Amino acid sequence: MKNSRFSRRDFLRLSATSAAGVLLTACAPAIAPSDEPESGAMAEATAAPAEESAVMEDGGTLTFNTGSPWGTFSPFRPTYQYGYSSNTPAMLTHSRLFDLDRNNDTHPDLALEWEISDDATVYTFKLRQDATWHDGEPVTANDVVETVRFILNQDTNINPRRWISALKGGQDFYDGASDELPGVYAPDDFTVVFELVETNVGWHLSATTDLQILPAHIFNSVAPADIVEHHAPAWYTPELNIGSGPFKFARAERDQFVELVRNDDYYGGAPKLERIIFKNFGAADTQFIALQKGELDVWNVPQDFYEQSLELENVDVHLVNRNYIRVFLLNYESPVLSDKRVRQALAYAIDREGICEGLYSGLCTPYNSYMEMRPWLADGLNQYEYNPEKAKELLAAAEADGTWDPDNVLRVNWYYSDALHQDIMAAIQQNLAAVGVETQLQYLEGTSATETQSSCDFEMYYQGWGFSFPEQYNSFFTDSERCTTPWGDTEAQEMFKETATTVDLGDRMAIHEEIQKRLNDELPMMPFLQFIGPVAVNKRVQGFNEDALWNRYYPWSNGYANAVNWAVSG
Repeated sequence: MKNSRFSRRDFLRLSATSAAGVLLTACAPAIAPSDEPESGAMAEATAAPAEESAVMEDGGTLTFNTGSPWGTFSPFRPTYQYGYSSNTPAMLTHSRLFDLDRNNDTHPDLALEWEISDDATVYTFKLRQDATWHDGEPVTANDVVETVRFILNQDTNINPRRWISALKGGQDFYDGASDELPGVYAPDDFTVVFELVETNVGWHLSATTDLQILPAHIFNSVAPADIVEHHAPAWYTPELNIGSGPFKFARAERDQFVELVRNDDYYGGAPKLERIIFKNFGAADTQFIALQKGELDVWNVPQDFYEQSLELENVDVHLVNRNYIRVFLLNYESPVLSDKRVRQALAYAIDREGICEGLYSGLCTPYNSYMEMRPWLADGLNQYEYNPEKAKELLAAAEADGTWDPDNVLRVNWYYSDALHQDIMAAIQQNLAAVGVETQLQYLEGTSATETQSSCDFEMYYQGWGFSFPEQYNSFFTDSERCTTPWGDTEAQEMFKETATTVDLGDRMAIHEEIQKRLNDELPMMPFLQFIGPVAVNKRVQGFNEDALWNRYYPWSNGYANAVNWAVSG
């Protein structure tokens, strides 16, 4: 580690001396200060799970932590109303048309094959004919149609935006202006067709993978009022939780546990496990004790427990490169940051690698693009490696041209309430002070954070950034009623719009590469860190492959498709 970097103890001491410079604004959080991504679909485990043991138990139980403070769950996707952990049991009890693996490649599930029209407006799926619901009824295309109609019922309070705006008749149906939904229909019992309003490349990746198929013969009689509440009693009844996945819902107790049992009639083959338990072990320290005692089999390790977990003899700790980054929005409209040389100076001045090593136990790396999906990451981007002398040169050049005043004070805002982020901000403050940039740190909560961002009342605004697919970055590349800080570059906006209608994958990737290079130079936002997620797996667990590890941080892709192969050794 370079002499310019600090240990955690140094950072903590620094934070204490800098505390007077941190302003606090309190309200209820509007943006959850969570390390969970908004969404994501690709990563790579840096350490593969152990090979399957030759000795297996006949059946057995695998136990996860619920990770859910309210202990609820539902078949609805996390993109809709419910949280990430609440979706995890449903991934095992319900099926989707197809799944995505950690590399964003498609894998058949209920749909064995599909076709996309040349203009990407018609998506046709052919379903398998051997799938049955847990009550023995066959799964048909009508179930898919009725599932879409159900989630587009405004009373369910799901608000599936990618369906409402894209599907023919979707907006009118959602608004209650029409009972017809021409954008989805079943020509026969095992074919379902989706028709879109306009060309939408990759729509099936971002929409249908977020669709758990529900049994029409059950949900046609379910009142939305029975399911819209997080704690709705309906979710704790086996009658409502009938799916077609490898495991069946058995029972659950709010805030305590969810129990699933093996589905011997699963079309993908009967699972090896007898049951899976999702249990609420309480706070992180009690979760760690449960892991240590062998009561918890698979655990997403918090950063504070990473080093301790490595010392446990009964677990292997695997690392997952997460598609989740932290960024600084830079208010390029402010006279203080209008010169891109000043923005570039900030990037050179902050020791991101030192922050990862000194504060994050090495569980993050510097990142330099808006694009978290690695196969789409542009080559040749400026890495902005820590270089305070380069930062000083850029600031001096801007000062000579009258676009930078050394007396400027940058307002730095963030909304993550943990002590670790206070340490990070204190480190950033010291890094910038070393090149002559004074900062005012201001932690915000709730509506204060939202209002500060929307009114552009900041110079640097720290936030989480995570999307599943390239086209979902549109919130940064389109105009809105708020300030244009997301990026008011009209040429970049036009390029981004072009990606949504460019059918050829290579051409689309090339456009995104040009956008990345443009942003990397202009820095209207400064990509900061990409995270690495540790997953502790008890050594008795077998068949828990790399996709399953990936699913510990992204519970909406192919990681649970191999659940039939999970087992526990004797």
